[in-house]
Amino acid sequence: SYTGAGWGAMIYLGIGSNLRGDFPDSRALLEAAMAALDAAGVAVVRRSPFYRSAAIGPGVQDDYLNAVLRVRSPLSPRGLLARLHDIEAAFGRTRRVRWAARTLDIDILDHHGRITQGIPTLPHPRLEARAFVLYPLRDIAPAWRHPVSGRAVSALVAALPASARRDICRV
Repeated sequence: SYTGAGWGAMIYLGIGSNLRGDFPDSRALLEAAMAALDAAGVAVVRRSPFYRSAAIGPGVQDDYLNAVLRVRSPLSPRGLLARLHDIEAAFGRTRRVRWAARTLDIDILDHHGRITQGIPTLPHPRLEARAFVLYPLRDIAPAWRHPVSGRAVSALVAALPASARRDICRV
């Protein structure tokens, strides 16, 4: 277990779904997944509102429902990623095609400001370009800055293409 940053430091996760699995809808699935995180020792401290956005990936897919969570965990980034993959699998996530529709996707966005390559890459390598991550992150952490670029989350949102800003809505 990683104990250097302790329970007080900040970890941000992106969570999303565009397949409902055994649930009435993606919202119900995401609510259950957040409860599963808590039960697995990943304490959800704060969560953003949900946002709906168009799917990125192959074929015709339903829109995604996304949120960002601030969590506490004593786990190392690799240990946390393994725990998240276990939770995704429990909710029916399969990993066959990159960016395919999925019941549950949980990504580590930032783990105590670490900058690492490998598994996992931190901060998440595509977070700067994703409205479905930046909008909810800004809601719960308006002072957050990208660990590599130092840019504020509000500046990252402003730098998104107009189409990305137009194609996301808070629900």
